[in-house]
Amino acid sequence: MRESVAEQFVAECKKAVVELYGADPKNNPDYSRIISASAVKRLASLIDPKKVVYGGKSDAPARCLDPTILYPILSSDKIMEDEIFGPLLPILTYSDVGKLLAKIKSMPKTLAGYVFSRNQQMIDRVLGSLSFDGGAVNQTNVFLFIESMPYGGVGTAGLGNHYGKYGYDSLTHAKSVLMSPADVAIDHLLPPYTKEKVQAMDQWFDY
Repeated sequence: MRESVAEQFVAECKKAVVELYGADPKNNPDYSRIISASAVKRLASLIDPKKVVYGGKSDAPARCLDPTILYPILSSDKIMEDEIFGPLLPILTYSDVGKLLAKIKSMPKTLAGYVFSRNQQMIDRVLGSLSFDGGAVNQTNVFLFIESMPYGGVGTAGLGNHYGKYGYDSLTHAKSVLMSPADVAIDHLLPPYTKEKVQAMDQWFDY
């Protein structure tokens, strides 16, 4: 988040959580549960109490962890060491876009990338500078539900794509085989290599 509007963004995030899930998310039937108690404990261990600006409460037996906003977060903080897979929102700030993109590019490639902006020049710069498999502009992972869009990984984030023909192609080896009649030879491949043969072969390579 741009440093100059970070405080305002945090305030809006807090309001949005209450609007969506109320003051007591645990007892809101529309608020999802975590997959297991151990997953709740893992997520809770990522929370630095000093940086909780909203939420932070967890109940492992009930598989519940409140929507949690963490701010300000540094790239060196524990929560930034690995993928989160839970309702924790770490908020980092930047003031120089160039330095931000350089920092992201110095790290392992991500499986997805999301840009939130009304500035088309900024959007184009981010999308053109970073390598990731799939992503969205002003949305999150909605693209995962569009079967016509291939999804997969780059580098350590994964290989290949899936969905539709893209998945078929990724899991299929295209084996090329040239079939030649048994009694046919390609004279140009056999000696003597005359000037005419060499010139003809050069044309093959030029093509």
